[in-house]
Amino acid sequence: MKQTVQKLAELAVTHLATFAFPLVFAVVCGRTLGLYDYGVVSIYTALCAFLGVVVEFGFDWHGIREVSPERERPAHCHRVLWNITAARLLVCMGVLVVAGSILLARRPWSEVPLMLASAAFMLGFAFDTSWYLRAQERTRTLLAITVSIRLAGIGLLFLMVNEPGDMLGAVWCYAVISLATSGLSWALLLHQGLASRQTTDLPYIMQLMRKAWVILLGNLNGALLTNGGVALLGMIASPEVVGAANLALRVKMAGQAVLLPLNQLGYVRITALAGNDPRAAVALARKALIALVLMALAVAVGVSFTAGMISTAVFKASTPLAESLILLLALSVPMNAASNLFGMQSLIAFGAERAYALALLAASLVFCGLLLALHHNPLAYGWALLAAEGCTLVLTAVSLRQVVIRRTAWQLQEAP
Repeated sequence: MKQTVQKLAELAVTHLATFAFPLVFAVVCGRTLGLYDYGVVSIYTALCAFLGVVVEFGFDWHGIREVSPERERPAHCHRVLWNITAARLLVCMGVLVVAGSILLARRPWSEVPLMLASAAFMLGFAFDTSWYLRAQERTRTLLAITVSIRLAGIGLLFLMVNEPGDMLGAVWCYAVISLATSGLSWALLLHQGLASRQTTDLPYIMQLMRKAWVILLGNLNGALLTNGGVALLGMIASPEVVGAANLALRVKMAGQAVLLPLNQLGYVRITALAGNDPRAAVALARKALIALVLMALAVAVGVSFTAGMISTAVFKASTPLAESLILLLALSVPMNAASNLFGMQSLIAFGAERAYALALLAASLVFCGLLLALHHNPLAYGWALLAAEGCTLVLTAVSLRQVVIRRTAWQLQEAP
């Protein structure tokens, strides 16, 4: 228990640093650039985050499932890390070509430097190893890397974004943090003997892609509700609306950082139990659900009471649109906490990736439909997100119940 609490605390500080930076970024850029230019920057940062889900491709969750039970076999773990990184790079190259072509056709040519900075961010993200450190439960190493880079990034942000028009500096700041985090992570892994050069195994990479594509489909639809939604909003709404929606999303995600340590460590532990002892996995998931919902309610209340202060602090004046969107997104935090436990953690841990993907596909269709139907309403993003989160919660809960019933029945039949 002591070790578990310690790892949870280390993950908590790690994610506090991870999500504190986008919040500081929003405050600094909002106050310095103004709502319009911050909206333009938001389009690129949100698009990078959304495309990062494509690059991740579901490999992280699959990698944790491969590495977590096999930590005593270093050669196997190193092979998984090396080939997942190679697979992410291959996907990243394809994403850059497709996304770059679309952006060049849709956005002004004056924004090409912003596109290049975004490409640099994507390359850094392709080399990300945070999933591997979590699978190895090296939470202290992950903490040291994340905190040091984010603190340096905040200093860099103040240097690069200090007057109106510094949009390029803002996006490059994001890119530098991505590249530095991956570079330092790989250096420490190699130094500590947690990684080594392996042969790139193309058949194994193809096998990884076949196994992970369903997780990708689910994650992609889930990301469409957040960063993808902001990027989509950038195509149909004014930069002011995009900036307000992005601020609300940053506030929500910063609040959810409190829940991530329990989410991530819970997934590792639930995965370890799901294959051999479904009943124990369900018992652990129930305890995690109670803790997550209570924490999420506290986050939602806190965000609701501070919405006005946050929007005023960022944009130097009362911004009713931003305040309303922050309130709407705060309401979705408890639903998101429960549906994440049911879907991203439990369904994947039990090998029911297809049910998870289908639930998020339905939610993304609800989201896109409402967003397009209500696009003249400035609060369309908030209402569409609330409806989609409710849809995800119901569908993942029903799917998980069916999976658990089947697994428990199978275990009873196999028992001597």
